[in-house]
Amino acid sequence: MDFDRRSNAAILEMIGKRFLQARLNEGLEQQELADKAGVNVSTVQGLEGGKRSVGMLKVLAIMRALGKLHEIDNFMPEPPIKSASLLTTRNEKRKRVSKTKGDKEPSPGFTWNKQIRKSHGGKGK
Repeated sequence: MDFDRRSNAAILEMIGKRFLQARLNEGLEQQELADKAGVNVSTVQGLEGGKRSVGMLKVLAIMRALGKLHEIDNFMPEPPIKSASLLTTRNEKRKRVSKTKGDKEPSPGFTWNKQIRKSHGGKGK
């Protein structure tokens, strides 16, 4: 399935149908699932309907209640560490990304404001 060609709304609807089927497979009513997950029934309805986005913590609670939390690895597998993401000197994982000096845009440098120049006796440009 080519997700890049689908809109976010279409993907949300597809995910909702999958949550609905998972609940039906477990033989749970919406209220039962909501109680088991510790969320409102409207959260379950919104998720299954694919019309409303719910928070990630609520999605995780519902997945846990359905016994599907292990599916996180299928949803977002842990990415492999690429050699470029390691610090070369200490062989530690990078904590942030920054441009190399050659990729950075040159600084325009400091220029005096015309009013400041006049008050300090400088010549305006």
